[in-house]
Amino acid sequence: MNEYCVARIDELPEGQMKSVVVGELPIVLINYGGRIHALGGKCPHYGAPLGEGSLLGGRIFCPWHQSLFDARAGDLVHPPALDGLTRFDARVEGGDVFVAIPEGAQTWRTMPMCACEPDEDRRLFTVIGAGGAGAAAVETLRQEGFKGRIVMIGIEDRLPYDRPNCSKGLLSGEASDDWMPLRSEDFYKQYGIERMRKRVLSLDVRTREIKLEGNQQMTADAVLIATGARPRSLDVPGIDLKGIHYLRTWSDCAAIVATAEKARRALIAGAGFIALEAAASLRHRGLAVTIVAPAEAPMARVFGAPVGEMLRRLHEAKGVRFRLGRTVRRFIGDHAVRETELEDGTREKADLVVIGIGVRPATDFVRGAHLASDGSLEVDENLRVAEGVYAAGDIARYPEPRLGESVRIEHWRLAQQHGRAAARAMAAPREAPPPPFTAVPFFWTRQYDLSLHYAGAAPDWDGLLVAGDLEARDFLVFYAVGERLLAAAGTRAAAIDAFSELLRLGRIPTTADLRGKSADEAAAWLKERQAAEG
Repeated sequence: MNEYCVARIDELPEGQMKSVVVGELPIVLINYGGRIHALGGKCPHYGAPLGEGSLLGGRIFCPWHQSLFDARAGDLVHPPALDGLTRFDARVEGGDVFVAIPEGAQTWRTMPMCACEPDEDRRLFTVIGAGGAGAAAVETLRQEGFKGRIVMIGIEDRLPYDRPNCSKGLLSGEASDDWMPLRSEDFYKQYGIERMRKRVLSLDVRTREIKLEGNQQMTADAVLIATGARPRSLDVPGIDLKGIHYLRTWSDCAAIVATAEKARRALIAGAGFIALEAAASLRHRGLAVTIVAPAEAPMARVFGAPVGEMLRRLHEAKGVRFRLGRTVRRFIGDHAVRETELEDGTREKADLVVIGIGVRPATDFVRGAHLASDGSLEVDENLRVAEGVYAAGDIARYPEPRLGESVRIEHWRLAQQHGRAAARAMAAPREAPPPPFTAVPFFWTRQYDLSLHYAGAAPDWDGLLVAGDLEARDFLVFYAVGERLLAAAGTRAAAIDAFSELLRLGRIPTTADLRGKSADEAAAWLKERQAAEG
């Protein structure tokens, strides 16, 4: 154990953070609650420097993807990180801040987890799905002290992996395969988490009986359904031609990359997240890219027309061509796609096509539960479908407390939050149920050098407030119903963090609070309001 003088106390006012490096170890110092705390300075998710994040309400916000950590202990509060931060002893003497660093210290640590003891706890908890929600759930079950048998069933022959990278770094070639797994095989073995590659044929929610391919079946004491969604297809001639792809899985990404290595022109059907991120990634690989979609502006349904038009101009500046207000009539080619004919009769040459027109919940195997019109499962405030049966992620239509209605949200981070919350409900004793799920939805998208953050939930809105300069890509946008703000998006991560905290606290701003403000003024107002409320 070595102790180092790392800063002067007058460099670190109350409520502030400071990044330091001890040897080669990045540390973040936090002055909070009248004490100095020292934690690992890199986010365990992708190594973001936490000193550049936000310190709000005793929690550290990662500046890249809004992982949250307790500022005192370093415990993980919210994903996408799965690990907590290492806590180091810190003291102040004579105005100097000293930090004690053990030999071989790392910036992150696995959250405490119990061992599997099936002889002591004979219960079986089954998680159907091995994506973000399922992977988060099985870890949380062990963190919550569940010692019984855990079986995670998935259809992919891979460890649970970081799905957002399928349309980002992995597709562009900026990330390698070893970035993708969330955990190692040894990790799951160490904590007694069984992985089963099988297709689930049916789940009876009344009996919790699961039938699997190969004439297998099991009956679980509790079940989490976390099967995610499947890409929607186009029902047009030529859809089965070689070179036409969907983008949902790691294998889908690998197939697109294999085609891209021999292709020159790509056509993307759709103008949502997957479509635009795929366009940016394929442009990075040097392909000519054309986007075809019936919308008048990309992502206008989520971000609104002004932001959608800004995104269109960004992509056009990078060489992407748009054919908006159009749909695909058919794909043309002998064995592989060569052209795409649009409904207006025009044709676009392409030897690679990516279909990105949305997804549908993968719930066709569920028996005995009512499915909403979109195929999702209605859950209560603890993600419960029925007694002992829970649902999380893209398939779950859950009560969003700030909206006062149930919504289904297709966000990776929210799926992980759902998985953790459902696991806590599964592991909780009957006499002490967990609190309702109230986490604030958040997502991010990165296209070229633009990072865009969004907090809240606004499936519909009747008013937009724009603060800042869209063309300079320095802006905040607020989404409102009447005077009530529901969500915010923008390029200023710290302001989105503050807005997110206000939503969590129930101290939601109104349009009157922010109308007419510049981006600087809006960001300052949000920070001051959060400090006053938090």
